[in-house]
Amino acid sequence: MVILGINETHCATAAVLRDGTIIGCASEERFTRVKNDSGYPRRAVDALLTQLGLSPRDIDLVALAGARMIAQEWLDRVLQDEAYIRDYYGVRLPSPRRAFSKRFRKLGAKFGLIDASRGKFGIPQAERLALVTDHLGVSADKIVCLDHHTCHAAAAYFGSPYRGAAALVLTNDNSGDGLCATVSTAGGLSLTRHEATASASGSLGAFYSFVTLYLGMKFGEDEYKVMGLAPYALRPGSRRAYEALREIFDLVEGTPCRFEWKKPGERYQLLLRACLGLRFDWVAGGAQELLEEILLGWVRIARRRHGGARLALGGGVFMNVKANMLIAQEGGVEDLFVFPSCGDESNAIGAAYLAYLDECARRGVPPVPQPFGPAYLGPEVTDEEIEALIRERNLDARYRVTFHDNIEERIADLLVSDGVVARCAGRMEFGARALGNRSILANPSDHRVVPLINRMIKNRDFWMPFAPTILKEREADYLVNPKGLSSPYMMLAFPTQGKRQEELIAAIHPQDASARPQILEESWNPDYHAVIREFERRTGIGAVLNTSFNLHGEPIVCSPADAVDTFERSGLPHLALGHWLISKR
Repeated sequence: MVILGINETHCATAAVLRDGTIIGCASEERFTRVKNDSGYPRRAVDALLTQLGLSPRDIDLVALAGARMIAQEWLDRVLQDEAYIRDYYGVRLPSPRRAFSKRFRKLGAKFGLIDASRGKFGIPQAERLALVTDHLGVSADKIVCLDHHTCHAAAAYFGSPYRGAAALVLTNDNSGDGLCATVSTAGGLSLTRHEATASASGSLGAFYSFVTLYLGMKFGEDEYKVMGLAPYALRPGSRRAYEALREIFDLVEGTPCRFEWKKPGERYQLLLRACLGLRFDWVAGGAQELLEEILLGWVRIARRRHGGARLALGGGVFMNVKANMLIAQEGGVEDLFVFPSCGDESNAIGAAYLAYLDECARRGVPPVPQPFGPAYLGPEVTDEEIEALIRERNLDARYRVTFHDNIEERIADLLVSDGVVARCAGRMEFGARALGNRSILANPSDHRVVPLINRMIKNRDFWMPFAPTILKEREADYLVNPKGLSSPYMMLAFPTQGKRQEELIAAIHPQDASARPQILEESWNPDYHAVIREFERRTGIGAVLNTSFNLHGEPIVCSPADAVDTFERSGLPHLALGHWLISKR
């Protein structure tokens, strides 16, 4: 049985499930080269079907995440058009006319006369389905539309390693199908929702995104920068900002709990008034502290009401790894799984799981949903494809181009001597975090590689930390992880062992020495594991610095051509492309 899962919103994504196992997943941005591209992910679907040797005729069911689809035209504007973004989110001084317009719109929306959001519009369901039927030739009766937060919950639970064991399943995001959070319990093949929080009065995700916008960064994309900045704020200043922010936003306990703006008015204007005169790092620190306190309080209430020593988490708010670290440290939490890249892109996977269970029930077939497993689910790089590209672009006339049977040893040599190597090999990983196959690697013990990488390619904000990939067999040397939590996807943060911090100095947060690691098991990626093992043989360090292979503001590379283009437009000295090594002279 083959199920195609689709997310059409922020970071449009396609996923393929076969007989209970996710065998392919990729986001449209990797193929269009437009960051967080939205809409029906036609190119991602085509690439996955080609990679997996499937045709549209093999698809038994197409599962669309979300009850309805927002028009791509509007999504493109709110994601890419800076002038529209400023207008839509109210980035301007207060205006009586604008306030009256907003009250009028809310009244009109209450009676179903106009949309509650300026300029926001969806497409008719028939038009939405036609995008699928016209592309794949499947009939409309083979397409199902599924609830946004149920998809988040399904990805979190059925994608977890719990294999049917009882768990508390929590979802939390900006908004989806009118909700921003849900509380469910799960066991076996059942997923039972107990609470659902409407997003109308506010959401924790939107609060943090508005802080991101207030700090001059991109709503819905740069929240990780606020999290990275927060530890730099001195306690007295961040506490001042926390107190100011709590005056306008907080958790309201109830059934369900609400995440609520406490004062009327436009969100940006509320922040403007509350934070006037406060330093930018104080605001980041205060916002992070408030998010952690509210999220942790909500998790405690959910656990008190519904139990749960084992947690499964989904939705974009749980991309905040520092908050996840606090949840993991809670007494009574024995295990924690945060779905990788758990924003809307993960809903393609959740939709595929749900549709699979429903189709099995319809056919009377016992379902066997499998955990998500290794995230290397995109198109594969082959040496034949690379060789053809080298000839086509005459690369060996401009660079040193060599083929290595043992490329992993050569990469390790270069990490020791030159410090930085880009790697593009095997199947592309799913999600926002590079996991070795589309990564820039560096010596984590050399602090000089941080400004070097930033000058070469990343142009990251000065306060942003890098992250390590750590061999599973060495995790105890580097991480404080008393519960032995699994972290294969860089979705959790951990304190680091003081006596080993110098070995990871370039790959941990400079201010609080925490790490957001990928803990790598050899069976999940033998070739990447071999790179780190060879580096360990030369240095004694069982880890490397790992950051995504992309220019700042662009998606992670997908194809060999993307890798070469990025290599040529950057200061990177070396590109390990499959078994080929391309070095600048």
